[in-house]
Amino acid sequence: MIWLLFRLAIRNMFRNKRRTVLTFFAIISGMASLIVFGGFVSYTYWGLREVTIHPQLGHIQIYHEGYSNEGMVNPYQNLLCDFPKLESEVRSLPEVRAVTARLEFGGLISNGDYTLSCLATGIIPEREEALMRFETLSEGERKAMGFETLIAGSHLTSSQNSGAVLGKELSRALNAKVGDFLTLLTTTTTGMINAMDVEVVGIVSTSAKEYDRVFVRVPLSVAQTLLNTDCVQKAIVLLDRTENTDVVAEALRDRFKSKGMPLELKTWYDLADFYRAVVRMYDGMFGVVKVIIVVLFLFGIANTMTMSVFERVREIGTLRAIGTKKSGIVKLFLYEGFLLGLVGGILGVIVGLITAKLINFFGGFYMPPPPGMSQGYQAFIFIEPQILLYAFVSTLVVSTLSSLYPAWKATSLKIVEALGHT
Repeated sequence: MIWLLFRLAIRNMFRNKRRTVLTFFAIISGMASLIVFGGFVSYTYWGLREVTIHPQLGHIQIYHEGYSNEGMVNPYQNLLCDFPKLESEVRSLPEVRAVTARLEFGGLISNGDYTLSCLATGIIPEREEALMRFETLSEGERKAMGFETLIAGSHLTSSQNSGAVLGKELSRALNAKVGDFLTLLTTTTTGMINAMDVEVVGIVSTSAKEYDRVFVRVPLSVAQTLLNTDCVQKAIVLLDRTENTDVVAEALRDRFKSKGMPLELKTWYDLADFYRAVVRMYDGMFGVVKVIIVVLFLFGIANTMTMSVFERVREIGTLRAIGTKKSGIVKLFLYEGFLLGLVGGILGVIVGLITAKLINFFGGFYMPPPPGMSQGYQAFIFIEPQILLYAFVSTLVVSTLSSLYPAWKATSLKIVEALGHT
């Protein structure tokens, strides 16, 4: 009986080939749009996540206990003063790829004629390079995603005891070039004024204009000398995979607690306010797109099935007259709707995959600079199995459900009137 209904549904589906083809076209274009847009959203999430982690936050940041609450008021209170011991504890976990330390401070930078505000970060150069390295990306992709771009000179090395790297906009404002000497002025951890001359060894662009206007990076030893301390503010942990963040964070919390180490930590997700805001925005947009496509499916297939009912009134009356139950008529139309969704869904997945592959093959598509950024980027399409599955299943379900009303209309026809319909 089931196979008979399927055979009848297939024959009826292709009675009006033009209408069926138009219905398939609507399903395929809707699914392809859903797959491509969902893949673009996934790429955006991934790219923003990795550009947040690698050049900026790391996967996990570790502080002295109380720093996250009091650091904004007094950034030099509750500093980490035993980084080597902390590093040995963290590196014992197999998922840890790199550990580094940072000491940040605000101050003034001067070329003798002009003095500007700056935000400086003291780093361990070689370890910071490991943090910023993202092996799966080419240089062009790193630039497109907003990774740091070296414009002139070189990155810091441990041998450059008085070197400094400046943001592009800050170097332009100071008219500073590689090899020039500038003066950094700040206050020590005890509130005393301190200054040091540094040599510009490199100029970088971070793609964020506002940050480039204040960005200064110096070796950790320079920052510690300026602040008159041997401590650091935070330890940055880079893992082998972002997906291991929560597992490693929980393991470190348990280890710190069991050994009585007065430390606290935050994951990159806890610190990434901008990332969370973008995810909320795109989730809302993607939800609206999904609703629109589902509604289009619903009305398109319902229209096709309703027209099929009107064209087959006498046939429906004949089936009823020879003893076919109402449930049989309903099943016939539901099977037709199911087949429309099945065939259209398969074709839609194929077209969506081909479209995504072609977009990626031709280099993606250009996106204009986001707010606060100085350059746009090339966007690509991620092929996500969950998006393909969602698109296919939703098409199948909506196609079947949209056949309910036409099926009910078919069963509500009176046999005598249906037989006399012309």
